[in-house]
Amino acid sequence: MTTEEFNKSEAKFIANLILERLDFSDVEINSFVNIPEKYLEVIRSIEDIEKTRFLEISNQSHTFWRKEKNEKIWLWSVPKMSAMVMAELVSTTRSKIILEIGTSAWYSTLFLSAWALTTWWKVYTIELLKEKIDLAKNNFHKANTKNIELIEKEASKALLEWSRDEIDFVFLDADKENYGKYLDILLPKMKIWWIIVADNINDYWHMMENYLQRVSWTHLPKSRCDSRVKSTYIAQLDNWLMITKKIWNG
Repeated sequence: MTTEEFNKSEAKFIANLILERLDFSDVEINSFVNIPEKYLEVIRSIEDIEKTRFLEISNQSHTFWRKEKNEKIWLWSVPKMSAMVMAELVSTTRSKIILEIGTSAWYSTLFLSAWALTTWWKVYTIELLKEKIDLAKNNFHKANTKNIELIEKEASKALLEWSRDEIDFVFLDADKENYGKYLDILLPKMKIWWIIVADNINDYWHMMENYLQRVSWTHLPKSRCDSRVKSTYIAQLDNWLMITKKIWNG
């Protein structure tokens, strides 16, 4: 078995485990959707860029004043295996309307859109930082993507203005402090039984503590937990993922 075949098998196994934990008893894991070669070329170029590339902060409000203006930060994307697992989840649940909050360089966006590419369903991705928008647009043209729309706004504003179809799948990889606020805005706009994936619950849990407590039913009285959702997390995977399913409209 090649490394690529092993990684696909591993991603399929993890996705299956997640869906079992969240009681998706009526879905079957599909074969891993093939990533188009034009996507793979861009994915590999982003992986190379991330080894050396910094971004200079021009707008402190984007980083919620955690970084100084003109300070340089690494360009980071979600780890590859996490991106592959999400592609499996999108494919298996046959998600039609996919939303990513935090585009960065377009890396995870390409994985999320690979399934939708075969069906002409839609991926929306939200980004505010100009430097990342410029890089994402460049990669957008390189990959010749047809089913992705970049929304250049602050995330909460974009969500409050959302007038498109109900959302099937959300990937949260942006300002961790506001995940709880995004949850409140997102849930009425999502179909029952559909999924929110939040990255970095290992290394940034202290910034998203409100969100994690609300979706995980731990450490708080039940009155503070959101009864509309059920969650599981994968601690063995990269930066850890929290996967949350909407279970009712209460």
